[in-house]
Amino acid sequence: MPEVSQKYEELVCVAGITDTGEWRRIYPIPWKLFWQNSEKSFKKKTWIEYELKSDEPSDHRPESRKIKFETVKPGPEASFSEIESLLKERLTTVEDLEKTGTTKQSLGVVLPTIIDFKPMSNAQYEKAFAKKPQKTLDGAPAIRLDIPEYKYQYFFKDDTDGRMHQCLCEDWEVGALYRNCKKMMEEGKYKDETVVHEKVRHKMLNEITRNGPVYFIMGSHFRFNKYMVVGVVYRKKGDYFGIIPGIGSITKEDEFNTRL
Repeated sequence: MPEVSQKYEELVCVAGITDTGEWRRIYPIPWKLFWQNSEKSFKKKTWIEYELKSDEPSDHRPESRKIKFETVKPGPEASFSEIESLLKERLTTVEDLEKTGTTKQSLGVVLPTIIDFKPMSNAQYEKAFAKKPQKTLDGAPAIRLDIPEYKYQYFFKDDTDGRMHQCLCEDWEVGALYRNCKKMMEEGKYKDETVVHEKVRHKMLNEITRNGPVYFIMGSHFRFNKYMVVGVVYRKKGDYFGIIPGIGSITKEDEFNTRL
């Protein structure tokens, strides 16, 4: 899941798993690499290659690495079964992640029992980006990203004996879905914002569970050390027939392959 930089508005970070089984959070990734017309465009389940600036952690989270963003090269997409196999081997719980602590493990995967999915105000996020436009790494004016009015949070349990978790969902699919539904409302196809939320909720609460289990990729925030749902991985209908859907991105670094 890309997380927008407050210093450079068009830069994001992406998380995944290397071919040696290590979690990685790579940064900076120019937002333009997620545009369909970019020659380096990649999605949520795509291999990418890139060179590291250093193999040392770039912040207090051990999985974080800075990369040479100009070296990013998209590769082939991975099948859902391949990704699911990797995730099953690494299942944990939010409680265990919290006990371990973000300075030892800031990324993990849980198998949730989803209880609810609700919108929440995005006022703080809007405020953070209402400042004077920043510059890109090349010194050009940064791209003003389309900040959604709302974000969404999941209510779930990942352990029968554990507590209920209420976590912000930062998967980019949710943001894109909200923007698309909001556009349809503006075009008169949906009555109001309530219908927009209903459509987003139905997809991310009901539709994603139709073809099998859902996996939440959990990641901690750089500033708040709080775990969020940074990726939602689920089986689509076509996955049963060996069709590889192009909904997301997996990554590869130099000698590593990073996947989500």
